[in-house]
Amino acid sequence: MSKELSERKKRILNALVEIYIKSGVPVSSGDIQSKYLPDVSSATIRSELSALESMGYIEQPHTSAGRIPLAPAYKVYVNSIERAPNALTDAETLYLKNEFENRINQVEDISKQAAKVISDMTNYTSIFVSKSLPDVLIEEIKLVKLMGNKVVVIISTDGGVIADKTISIPTTTQDAYINSASQVLNKVFAGKHIYEFENIDAKIEGEIGEFRELFDAVLSIIQNYLANQQDKVVVEGALKMLDYPDYDTSSAKTYLSVLQDEDKVQELVSIDDEIETNVSVKVGKEESGMDNCSVISASYTVNGKVVGQAGVVGPNRMDYRKVFDVLEYMKHALTSMLGNKNGGKDEE
Repeated sequence: MSKELSERKKRILNALVEIYIKSGVPVSSGDIQSKYLPDVSSATIRSELSALESMGYIEQPHTSAGRIPLAPAYKVYVNSIERAPNALTDAETLYLKNEFENRINQVEDISKQAAKVISDMTNYTSIFVSKSLPDVLIEEIKLVKLMGNKVVVIISTDGGVIADKTISIPTTTQDAYINSASQVLNKVFAGKHIYEFENIDAKIEGEIGEFRELFDAVLSIIQNYLANQQDKVVVEGALKMLDYPDYDTSSAKTYLSVLQDEDKVQELVSIDDEIETNVSVKVGKEESGMDNCSVISASYTVNGKVVGQAGVVGPNRMDYRKVFDVLEYMKHALTSMLGNKNGGKDEE
């Protein structure tokens, strides 16, 4: 439909959408002219608005009122937004670092923390899906000695770090013991697919020697991972949609019922494999399945594998620019974090 629009119609339509997102009230031709298009006469803007209304992009709720955008108008607007990275303010970027990057101590925290930060930053509902990867290849077993008799066991795969675990070891343990244990564990596990360890071959028993406790810890992490092979879905800020006046009781019921169904939630933030940018925008009931509701989703990858998806659910009148910026930042932060922990390079 947007192909039918002249450049002037697009400018007027995008101005109307941007004003409406900020104000929430019908937009007049005078608003558009004074705030965005002083070079276009008010009469011309009124004429173009009438044409846009007849084309199904906007509507006039009351005869004497201005116009409000419909779902097709938001689609045109979204497609016009430049996805410039690092468009967040310095204060917002610092907040993201403090609340997310600098506070992740356990891999299991990533899904929940990412969803929380996205919801807090956008003030919309956020969804985070961690994809299960049963065919990941174990690349390295890392042992990191802590204070006292504690050691962190980290399992790095080609899909990122699947888990880490802190265990206690004998207080007399020296660095040489840790180095030897690392060599033995990597000899047993590195270079093998994780599903190969569902059933342990008895031959391995003779290879582990004095490192039984560390071996059992690694095996426990792997078997727990295999036993819980399903996508993990986290929803944060589920009630935030109800704070927006755009949402009525009927729409809210549909929205809340969708969020209570994990399959529907995953479908909501799913991204077509053919989308090269790995970013999806669904506007309105026809695309999102919910009245006056839009969903922006982004996938993140490690070593070419999609290991998760993050999505933001808000009213059609959401701040699309802000959401794009937050998701873009989180996408790079997650890829960098998991890539670095995995010993790989950050992806562009």
